[in-house]
Amino acid sequence: MYSCPGCGSQMTFDIAGQQLKCGRCERTMSIIEADELEARQAGSSFSADVLSCPTCGAQIHAVNAAAAAFCSYCGSSVMLEQKKKTEVEAPEKVAPFQITREQCFEKYQDMLKHSFCVDHTLKRDIKPESFRGIYVPYHTYNAWVKGTVELEGNETKGNTTYYYKTEVELNHQYEGILHDASKEMPDELSEKISHVEQKDFMPFSPAYLSGFYADVADTSPNAYIPYARSEAVRKGLEDTMADLNDGLTYQPTASQKQLLKLAKAEYTGDTLVPVWFMSMKSKGRVLYAVQNGVTGDMWADRPLDIPRFALVTAVLAVLLFVIFNMFLTLRPEMAMVVAMLLAVGAQFAVNGRRRTVFNRENRKEAAGKKVDDILEQVKQTTKLAKKAENGSMYATLGSLGVIGAGVALAVGMYLMSSIGNIKVYKIAALVLTAAMAAVTLGSGKKRSSLPWGSIAALIAMAIGCVLLILDPFHSDDRAYYLVTVGIMAAVIWECIDLLRVYNRSCSNPLPQFTSHTGGEDLA
Repeated sequence: MYSCPGCGSQMTFDIAGQQLKCGRCERTMSIIEADELEARQAGSSFSADVLSCPTCGAQIHAVNAAAAAFCSYCGSSVMLEQKKKTEVEAPEKVAPFQITREQCFEKYQDMLKHSFCVDHTLKRDIKPESFRGIYVPYHTYNAWVKGTVELEGNETKGNTTYYYKTEVELNHQYEGILHDASKEMPDELSEKISHVEQKDFMPFSPAYLSGFYADVADTSPNAYIPYARSEAVRKGLEDTMADLNDGLTYQPTASQKQLLKLAKAEYTGDTLVPVWFMSMKSKGRVLYAVQNGVTGDMWADRPLDIPRFALVTAVLAVLLFVIFNMFLTLRPEMAMVVAMLLAVGAQFAVNGRRRTVFNRENRKEAAGKKVDDILEQVKQTTKLAKKAENGSMYATLGSLGVIGAGVALAVGMYLMSSIGNIKVYKIAALVLTAAMAAVTLGSGKKRSSLPWGSIAALIAMAIGCVLLILDPFHSDDRAYYLVTVGIMAAVIWECIDLLRVYNRSCSNPLPQFTSHTGGEDLA
């Protein structure tokens, strides 16, 4: 397909010139000329090679592309097997690549540079050729929303909150609503890189795919009609509330089901969106990075470098210890209670991150059945708009908040260090130990192994309670300090566990496809 008229070599799509170019003699050819040369009619199918990964079974289509030496889905460094040539049904439109591989890699490096303690293997092992150009299929919809909606707003003056109600008329039409057409690709990932302006789409020609890879649609367009309707309602509400411009925060009083009745949507065809796609195997899992080949929007898995992170935090901890030691003298009982508080806080953080991983890897969404919570999306968009409008104020308040929290902590520790009533420490220790037991033992189904760091902290805290209540060593300070050291060692263990769980949440299980005909498993 698309042989050079001059030397007979294959011509591939040149991103910089937006035309076909021969890699040998550098002769160029416009897309229109290429289609005329191939005598191709609009809407007809095109021929592509089907490549399959022997490791995970994923399949991808290639048009004049070089032999693939790695799999974009599971990250395996294996030569993809060429199955056969096949005729692929042509989509209506395609957005050609506007961003080169080198530009993509440069932005990825910049992202890593501004990421705190990111895993150094990403900087060391990822090269420009690690990114593969893939056209991802999307269903396209037009949607309308029309009707009257009641909004409720509120504002607080002093100690009084005032509520207001108003009615607005929705009458909006939206074209080009996109939803990925692949079963395996999670919606939250595709939505991060799906935004493309209508002006960037061109009538489809396989010439745009020459030298690249492509996925094919494998879901029914009708499955995402509810999604298109919900997008029309969400955008209509956001546009209407932005026009009110009265400083109030509004929310619709109608339910999501009632709001969806105001919208209609129709499928208008399939489009291909260009994506630079990177995958890398890491500790039995796979890391991904994707970039929209038109807008440059990028998303990437960025696990932390645990040893480097531990070194940085250890240095900060020593500095804080020196500062506090200069101004505060904590009673041994108080030091132990503070260590218990840190242990409970660390366990809450571990459980929260573990819950995120559990929900992510056990997500069972039927394609097209899920309609995002419109009201929640509108609420979040309103918050983001206010933050953008008052960005400097929020930044100032945030800085003052951090400073205030630090001052409050220092003052609080100073005041508590002077408390001589042992009952206060006993009650605090018992409450914190009970809380630790609850959060440790109550997260069983969301972990694959016993949380030994948390168990060690719980045992040390229980010993601390015994010391406070029974006082077997007659208030010997050394016993309290020894237990405090034990609790802090367990806290460090918990923090390392937290970093591991965080890194797991920044990676993906290795995909396994049995009858895959398109899409990526990024779940």
